[in-house]
Amino acid sequence: MADATGTRTPSALRTMRRELSLLAIVVLVLAGFGASTPRYLSAENLLNIGQQTAVIATVAYAMTAVIICRGVDISVGGTLAASSVLAALAMQSGGLPGGLGVLLVIAVGAAFGLLNGALASYAGISPLVATLAVCALARGMALSLSGARSVPVDSGLYLWFGSGSLFDVPVSFLIAVLLAGLWFLLLQRTVFGRWVYATGGNEDAARASLIPVRAVCLMTYVLAGASAGVGALLTTGRVGSAQPLSGAGLEFAAITAAVIGGTRLSGGHGSIVATALGALLLGAVNTGLSFLQVSQQVNYFVTGGFVIAAVVLGQRGSLPQFAPGSALRRRRSAPVAAAAQRAGTVDAVDAMAQPHTLELRAIGKRFGNVQALADVSLRLRSAEVLALVGENGAGKSTLVKLLAGIHTPQQGEILLDGRVLALASTQDSRAAGIAVIHQHFSLIPDLTVAENLALARGHLPKRFGCWLDRAAMRRSARQVLDALQLPVDPDAIVARLTIGQCQMVEIAKATLAEAWLIAMDEPTSALTNHERDLLYRLVGQLQQRGCCVLYISHKMQEIYRLAQRAVVLRDGRVVAEADLARTDAAALIRMMVGRDIREVFPFRPARTRDLLLDVRQLSDRRLLQGIDLQVRSGELVALTGLMGSGRTELLRCIAGFAPFTQGRVAIGGAALRVGSALHAARLGVAYVPEDRHREGFVGSMSLRDNLGLRWISAHNRAGFVAADGLRRLAAQLIARLGVRPPDAENLVQQLSGGNQQKIVLGKWLATEPRVLLLDEPTNGVDVGAKFEIHKLIADLKGQGVAILMVSSELPEVLGVADRIVVLSGGRVAGELARGATEEQVTGLAFKYA
Repeated sequence: MADATGTRTPSALRTMRRELSLLAIVVLVLAGFGASTPRYLSAENLLNIGQQTAVIATVAYAMTAVIICRGVDISVGGTLAASSVLAALAMQSGGLPGGLGVLLVIAVGAAFGLLNGALASYAGISPLVATLAVCALARGMALSLSGARSVPVDSGLYLWFGSGSLFDVPVSFLIAVLLAGLWFLLLQRTVFGRWVYATGGNEDAARASLIPVRAVCLMTYVLAGASAGVGALLTTGRVGSAQPLSGAGLEFAAITAAVIGGTRLSGGHGSIVATALGALLLGAVNTGLSFLQVSQQVNYFVTGGFVIAAVVLGQRGSLPQFAPGSALRRRRSAPVAAAAQRAGTVDAVDAMAQPHTLELRAIGKRFGNVQALADVSLRLRSAEVLALVGENGAGKSTLVKLLAGIHTPQQGEILLDGRVLALASTQDSRAAGIAVIHQHFSLIPDLTVAENLALARGHLPKRFGCWLDRAAMRRSARQVLDALQLPVDPDAIVARLTIGQCQMVEIAKATLAEAWLIAMDEPTSALTNHERDLLYRLVGQLQQRGCCVLYISHKMQEIYRLAQRAVVLRDGRVVAEADLARTDAAALIRMMVGRDIREVFPFRPARTRDLLLDVRQLSDRRLLQGIDLQVRSGELVALTGLMGSGRTELLRCIAGFAPFTQGRVAIGGAALRVGSALHAARLGVAYVPEDRHREGFVGSMSLRDNLGLRWISAHNRAGFVAADGLRRLAAQLIARLGVRPPDAENLVQQLSGGNQQKIVLGKWLATEPRVLLLDEPTNGVDVGAKFEIHKLIADLKGQGVAILMVSSELPEVLGVADRIVVLSGGRVAGELARGATEEQVTGLAFKYA
């Protein structure tokens, strides 16, 4: 996929390689069948292949758009049959001219597509179920209206599209080529095309970017139906009549062509050129097998094999056995294991029986051209808390994945108690007493806490060796939860737990697995204050029991509260190891970012002017009650309070993403229409959501396309993306935001967390907002990125933007706010001027809790 400027992104280069590979395969197939059957390569047969492929390709283009948008349409065969019969009957018995018949057959197809879209996009019915129902409806209509007989067509114009030729080239083939060009322009050069990719890549982020997601999905189905109508026109022209059973298997052929072309069923990826080549490959193979007089059954086997191969190759990066580096892991595992055996490898450890030491010596890990870790050496010991710190992208996650057995080092070695440790899998890691608690938990949501903890033991208790002993599971779970003083019910379904409770269950799993080393990756990023305090106590308990805790965090206050030492990573290398009792926060930050940052939260005094945001007596009948709030131009008001106090709910009401039942919100004196995010944006409101991965960006799109996702709605040329303007905009924003690496062609999913957050900010800054709503703008980003983001926020204040910011980090609130508004239980508990203390804020936060 090329970006909107026409510059090839890394994703586009991969797509182009696939297209070239498909082209090479088509040529080889043609050459192979030509060698077996000389008549196969005759001009007449090649044109015949093109003509046979035309209908499949025509429908496959639209199917590609539907799948990119994360849908599927299995009604196209029935739609083709119904469209052809209805149009033929209208011309035969109604005297409809051929020209109008052409319009009618396409319109009927579009009508069936509209029904599909309405059911799937607006009624919320599964696309598979909705299109299956419409397929049955259309096929039944074709059979009943035609009396299960063919309907002859005598219009020369109508038949010409399927049987005519221009310069000895079938018209149907020329139509397929023309449609390929039009679909390419639609998806790659128009605003609608950007919306299709964004919707399929991340529907929540597309919706938060004010893309009309349901309308976009609806339109893809309408176009798919219209394409089936075009296919009906071509099919009728070839045989001279409308057949009620025509189009049988067309949906399978169209999906096959799209999948062979690399369109991912998970959405967000697809190429019209590759789909066209996929359709051509199918046509070439089918015709070749017919020349060889191969049975239709074998033809089906071959087609099915193409689909399986295409899916495996297209998704090999997400499959463990095909993941990058997995082959290297398998090749290395045997010799590493043998060497480890000679050196005395640890097969399993007892977490509490004796103290342990884990040592990393000169570890190196590279992904392609990126050196993630280089010459990393550090030592971990029992009964200590070691902080692993560094900027986003410094290599912390890669190091943790090495300890978890997810990745294997390419240089260096890992030693446990002086003996070489081979971590070729997660099983090896668990056997060595290592447990990793990632930000995305490994719990099974549909099982109970007790069942999840039982799985952590590696075996399930059974009665008489026949059935599960659930009572024993509950007793075991209760013992470990009580020992750790965790207020979690063993019978609770994990899906119903809070994030903090899930965190506690993960830690309990680690202790059940007898882990002596527990790595925690940003464990407090989404915890309430109470849950955070529980976690702090639990870390202390683990240390007292002899465990080593490797603690990753960007929050200085908790690093100094919990850890004794800190290892600092920068650009994949260990740059320092600090004794925290002798190293102050400023020095530690300087080690992390490589420069002197005097204030993590830079403050610029407000020069307030006009009142831009005015909230009066806002209530939503669920949580918010009579909220009054004002923010002036050039002012930053921090909104804080406990989790569940209504902070995010209030921001979403102001942004128009959530309705309110009472009160009034005015932007620059103009009243906001309740629940209208588009109206809020037009009034100058920009909302940066809390969860950037879910609502902030589309990871499968480039930096340039993400930055312009809102901008292109107002800056386009009759629906076509203004390529030069988007290129300039992206370059300016990347430089202004300090995004690293500063390459607009990179995919956002490849950036570090701090740089991803900058892209989310930049997307809204491109709209030049008057009111900026920030929900936890520095959550999960490193200290250097925090400084850069807050420096940018301070600059926006100076430009007169009114800023309302939600933050759970009190040092951040106290450091940057001109005023602090504290929410408690959905009400305003109080307002504090700059200079307030943490005690004052905390006291108000519990006022109505």
